Amino acid sequence: MTPPADDVREDVRRGTSGEERPSVWAQGKWVTAVGQVLGNFVVSLVVGDALQSTFEGARKWRLWNWPPFAVVLGLCAAALIRAPEGPAGQFLWVYLMLGAALLITFVRVAGIQGPATVQGLASALSVALAVGGMVWVEQLRGHGEVDVTGLATVSPSRPLSDGETLTVNVDGGPARTHLRLVLRAEDAVPEMQSCTPETHLGVGLGGGQSAATDVRSGQAVDLPLGGARDGIRVSVTVHTDPGCKMNVIVDDAVLHG
Repeated sequence: MTPPADDVREDVRRGTSGEERPSVWAQGKWVTAVGQVLGNFVVSLVVGDALQSTFEGARKWRLWNWPPFAVVLGLCAAALIRAPEGPAGQFLWVYLMLGAALLITFVRVAGIQGPATVQGLASALSVALAVGGMVWVEQLRGHGEVDVTGLATVSPSRPLSDGETLTVNVDGGPARTHLRLVLRAEDAVPEMQSCTPETHLGVGLGGGQSAATDVRSGQAVDLPLGGARDGIRVSVTVHTDPGCKMNVIVDDAVLHG
């Protein structure tokens, strides 16, 4: 017996195509979800969480925090390795800048959340501070203070009387434009004389006219070298009471400029 036409149409309408439609919808939703996950991952790698949160309102930590961290860490390490010798005081701002850069970038890597603009500015600031510290170190390498006390020698190395001259030699230091010198004059025979309070020194470059004529024991004198130079000769004339014998010692010698 032939089924009615209406039943055939109903069977066709409810047939195979109707049973497979939910499976197709499920596959479509699964593909969409996977695409969203992959898309978010790619965005987080390319533009980072700061820009992603701007578009999506997300405030989660992403891998984009690592490149600034690596840059800052590398710059800080390079600055410390290339830092020249010299008085610790001249490195104060360098250490402050590098320390602030490391602190900010560690905070970013730790995933502490905040507005997208603040996070972006924090990353930029950490890199800028690290670059500034590195530039400052390079400036100090070329013009910073260098302690050359260990390179300074005195000739003749004997007690001097009033009007006698000795030479301070500084060889082997970096080329700088100024020498800051601290000389100490002391009695050669302290048990027989007390001439130090009345003694003063005349200090000048290489046999020329003294740049400073009333330098007391322990007083710093800054000598312009007339350009960058490394072989330095400083003439020191002793002015003391008649009959006194004085030893002159280099307490401190620093090249700078």
